[in-house]
Amino acid sequence: MRSVDLLRIAIEAETLRLRHMLRRHGTRAALGVVASVFAVSVLVLCDVAGWQVLRLYVTPLYATLILLGVNLVLAIAFMLLAVRSSPSHAEREALMIRQQALQGAQGSLALAALVPVAGNILRLGSRRESRRWRLRSASDR
Repeated sequence: MRSVDLLRIAIEAETLRLRHMLRRHGTRAALGVVASVFAVSVLVLCDVAGWQVLRLYVTPLYATLILLGVNLVLAIAFMLLAVRSSPSHAEREALMIRQQALQGAQGSLALAALVPVAGNILRLGSRRESRRWRLRSASDR
């Protein structure tokens, strides 16, 4: 019975962990989409304004290359922010509870599996003992 309860707890902990993980990833995805829309529009307008300003000081080719470098640095910075994510405290705790429950269930299942085997061994042993007693009592006659 204990192993069933531990398995139920493990399933509940895993469900909780997955729910929190999906919520976190969904939030990340939604925020990433919104941020990318605004980032694209801001970058387009900044590129146009920056190119016009830079064109006054350098040739148009160099103005384009400078803006390309700035856009590349910004893109890398935003990608690093989007990739950076760690599991929440609730996810880590649910994972720990699931692992403990599964370990406890495995121990209980191993014990539950040994009980019938031990019973069979004891029954076989008692049959042999009774056979010995029968043989001795028959030979005593």
